[in-house]
Amino acid sequence: MVLIDWLILIVPILVLVGTVFYTQKYVKTVKDFLVAGRTGGRYLITSGNGMAGVGLITVVAVSQSYYHAGWAINWWHHGTVIIMTILALSGYVFYRYRETRALTMAQFFEIRYERKYRIFMGIVCFFAGVVNYGIFPAIASNFFICFLDLPLTLCGIPTYPLLIFFFLGGACLISMIGGQIQNMVTDTVQALFCYVMCVVVCVLLLVIFDKAQFHEALCSQEAGKSFINPFDTAKISDFNVFFWLINVFFLITTYGSWQGNQGYNGSAITPHEAKMGNILSTWRTISLNLFNLLFALGGLIIVINAEFKEESAQIFAYLKESCNFAPAVIDQMMLPKALETILPIGFKGMVAAVLFFYMLSTDTTYIHSWGAIFVQDVVMPIYGKKLSPKVHLLMLRCSLAGVAIFAFLFSVFYQQSEYIQMFQMLTGMIFGAGAGIAIIGGLYWSRATKEGAWAGTIVGIVLALCSILLVDARMWAVVRELLLEVFPNNATLLAATDKCPINSAYLSLMNCVCAQITFIVVSLITCKKPFNMAKMLHRGEYQDEEAIKSESAEHIAWYKRLFLGFDEEFTLRDKIISLSVSCWVYGWGLAFLVITTWNALGYLFPNYICMWQDDWWFEFFWINLILQAVLAPITAVWMTFGTFKDLRKMFILLKNRTNNPEDDDDDGFVEKTE
Repeated sequence: MVLIDWLILIVPILVLVGTVFYTQKYVKTVKDFLVAGRTGGRYLITSGNGMAGVGLITVVAVSQSYYHAGWAINWWHHGTVIIMTILALSGYVFYRYRETRALTMAQFFEIRYERKYRIFMGIVCFFAGVVNYGIFPAIASNFFICFLDLPLTLCGIPTYPLLIFFFLGGACLISMIGGQIQNMVTDTVQALFCYVMCVVVCVLLLVIFDKAQFHEALCSQEAGKSFINPFDTAKISDFNVFFWLINVFFLITTYGSWQGNQGYNGSAITPHEAKMGNILSTWRTISLNLFNLLFALGGLIIVINAEFKEESAQIFAYLKESCNFAPAVIDQMMLPKALETILPIGFKGMVAAVLFFYMLSTDTTYIHSWGAIFVQDVVMPIYGKKLSPKVHLLMLRCSLAGVAIFAFLFSVFYQQSEYIQMFQMLTGMIFGAGAGIAIIGGLYWSRATKEGAWAGTIVGIVLALCSILLVDARMWAVVRELLLEVFPNNATLLAATDKCPINSAYLSLMNCVCAQITFIVVSLITCKKPFNMAKMLHRGEYQDEEAIKSESAEHIAWYKRLFLGFDEEFTLRDKIISLSVSCWVYGWGLAFLVITTWNALGYLFPNYICMWQDDWWFEFFWINLILQAVLAPITAVWMTFGTFKDLRKMFILLKNRTNNPEDDDDDGFVEKTE
């Protein structure tokens, strides 16, 4: 890093600090701290939430998966995008959740089920969340040590814990000062910088590496381990088609359950704006996803291509000897460090700035989410009565500090041994297995009962904790010995000397299915009277000024609702946006279905149909890459303009409300009802 790189990194951070001091004056109520006073427009929601959802850990995780499986696993993600778009267009989960007006998901659990369940789920969500978040600062610290070539000690203090302290301290301070208002503004400012920087870096990487170099990196693997052909990955044990299918199942059945960004779920001005924010996420992610893709592929070229053989060996030696990283950390940092070695002056600082913003946005959002959940869904329901705004805000800020302290200790003392995505999947299922079906059942099924929710959740938690123990090598050795006493000649057990033969993805799938079956069966047995869904969703006779819709709204056909997202609130502009998303996604979706069917038939009937060769797959990849590169600057300008407009609108709404100070008692407390 030379002076210009440091300036490119530091100047945007100083701008961000300025926004922190400017924004803090708008935080007046608990509602402001938790959901930004519900002032988020669609572009503000999609930009801020998008930055919070990307994270430096996502870039490292994507790089790790490319290091082991290349682009082949990415093919199946085209199918995921189709499903995600249908869910977003239909308003699945999030529209109804916003209609309940709950400030947190566990508050919804109290409204739908009971207070005891809310408290229990608040505890489980908090525990699963902070453990899942615990490795984020560790990965960020390791990343910047190797990417910026930092010494292992600074002023006699080890750099690793020092960076963790600095990162968590800054993120915690931002969240404590202004809560969700502060997070939404800082995340948005970071997104505005990243839209531009990501496009510039992507153009640079497409100039540095030519098509032939991409081809060599993706098409030079042995049979069964292809990095480009998704139908030639039989020897890739973890990141394969079954891993994708399991993730699709989780996507649908646990949609909306993960609460790492729960503040954004309730921050939209209206349910319609929340829905439009989700729809716009398809265009918002173009430039950010392209950056993640080229970041991973650039590093992969350095590690695999023959012309960089010497550089690759030096990178591995640096990570192992100079940084003294453990094998699991070397696996994570190999591609990021490889890319760093070829970045020219100025661009290294730009990439560092993008990744710093990725990290900070996730840290502030997660600290806010888990801290708020502990107070809103554990402390306050146990206390059983409303808190004064002053005490409430103080407790929230103390809780946020507690999350940061736990994350610091966990990152310093926990030793990583699994793939990042596997760790996140397992810890996420502690809460998600039971919560996912409780959310969907609670929002869409009037016969879902509190008994069903309790039963499904307990089954999910017990199985998830057992799974976490099984994937630990020390615990598996004990379990294996016990099983061998019962099945002494079992070939699978005899071969599985180092780890459980069932990986984390399959264990998580079994956990989730068992929890869902339990919820449904117990609810059917215990339901005596259907729940009043209209009252919870403020519909029909329970409508008020916020909920009421235009009486002259046109009737919308079911297929337009499901596949285009249209509803009675859609304007012409909304329909155009939705149609643009639909055309893009369904176009690639059609290609995915046709090409997948072609190759599946070719696999079944090789004498009649020829499966795609690696060169064909590469040409498809290249066309997709170039189209994203063309659209990235267009969507970046669009998102930037819309975000500026919504940011201005947010400050106007907050200013008008704070100039007319009424006592806002919307703090998430639910009165007991008989």
